[in-house]
Amino acid sequence: MALVAMLAACQSNGSQQAAESQKTTVSEQLTATEVQNRVRDIYSAVFKVYNEEDSLRNLDIQMENGVFENSDRFNKDYCSKEWNLLLAKVNEIDSLNHEGELGFWEFDYWIMGQDWHNLSISDIEVQNVAENEATVQMKLHNFDSVQTVGLLLVKEDGSWKIDDFKQADGDMDLKRAMQQYIEEETAKTKK
Repeated sequence: MALVAMLAACQSNGSQQAAESQKTTVSEQLTATEVQNRVRDIYSAVFKVYNEEDSLRNLDIQMENGVFENSDRFNKDYCSKEWNLLLAKVNEIDSLNHEGELGFWEFDYWIMGQDWHNLSISDIEVQNVAENEATVQMKLHNFDSVQTVGLLLVKEDGSWKIDDFKQADGDMDLKRAMQQYIEEETAKTKK
């Protein structure tokens, strides 16, 4: 009788653990879907402006409210507070120390390049997801090339925001690169 009770308790405990694991899996799947949809929505909104400007540029028409005019809004609406603080510091350093020079930004992180044509994304894959952080990999299509881009997203004020852009095929981590740039430039000015 004691053996039967132990087996029943083990089965009950095993079933409870399986149910908890399944809840976590369902919760993670729902969060992953939410993150995937958010990335799709972000890039749809951003690339709408880029592609519209490209189309008008091809017709020799200047767009009044184009990519440059929307860049602050894109960052505010779609990027984390920490990303925006680092970006502001980098831009401040460049405006003070590198006016008229290229400065930190050699390319546009939204398109992972300098020029663009026929932008889109595909194959959005949520690689890791937690309650307030997720890593995503996707394919970014620009001109006739495709590159893999990694994103780190964080949940702020109930919304998923991009906290880092990474070039997955290379060794480019833009948040880390901004942090290093700020440290190096700050050290130069202290000398």
